[in-house]
Amino acid sequence: MKNFIFITVLIGAALLGNSAQAQVQDSKTNIRGVIEPYQLGISYDKTVNLVFPYPIISVDRGSSDVAVRKAIGIDNILQLKAEDENFKPTNLTAVTGEGALYSFLLHYDPEPRHLNLKVADLEIPIQQLALFEGGLTSEAKLKEASQRIMTKKESIKKLSDKHYDMGLHLKGIYISGDVLYFQIQLDNNSRINYDVELIRSYLTDSKQAKRTARQETSLIPLFIDGNDKRIEGNSSNTVVLAFDKFTIPNKKHLVMEMMEQNGGRNLKLKIKNKDILKAKVI
Repeated sequence: MKNFIFITVLIGAALLGNSAQAQVQDSKTNIRGVIEPYQLGISYDKTVNLVFPYPIISVDRGSSDVAVRKAIGIDNILQLKAEDENFKPTNLTAVTGEGALYSFLLHYDPEPRHLNLKVADLEIPIQQLALFEGGLTSEAKLKEASQRIMTKKESIKKLSDKHYDMGLHLKGIYISGDVLYFQIQLDNNSRINYDVELIRSYLTDSKQAKRTARQETSLIPLFIDGNDKRIEGNSSNTVVLAFDKFTIPNKKHLVMEMMEQNGGRNLKLKIKNKDILKAKVI
């Protein structure tokens, strides 16, 4: 009888051990797939600012007791404030331009320790998880490709416009997936700084029939990398413009036009379809 009891105890202990081990394994498996939220206190009479490394694409709050908005005219700063001093802890989710999901657990704190937080420096486990509709390329990938193109040597020799000691030169055209990249160089050979009002890109008719209006189709860049705001005197800037892939219809061409703010030193390039079709793969 004693032997039977002893064996029963051993079997029970083994079963409990296996069960505990299974629970540990399950726990580890679950933890591996969990993104832990960052704990954040917000108050009724103070605004907490979250500064993200990329533009905010999507925001969701778990409760209407929390006021959430983007800073006016700014794409990467989120402002938080409590609508109710007694709100229950809730969550906040943000998705940004590089495809990263950020998770926060919000609670009420009358005196938040930090009012301005640089999200990239917080201990938040970040992964590029978001898949954008229509296959939209994340800003992080556009930035990475643009940085590689920045340093590439000139591959196009003749596409340039030079006037008023200024120069606008197309150095190369590149393709990666469904994105076209244009590497342009902006030269200022004068002593007067050049402030850029805009760099405009559009498709237009190669020839204009008499008594008809010229048809133009604007192209909006997905991403611009480099200093496209000012060219200091006696200096050069390299800028990369990224567009959804396109080709140029028959009897049309692409125009890239740079216009000076409060000035007349305007330059433009005429780019043909054969130039687009020679785009180099990166």
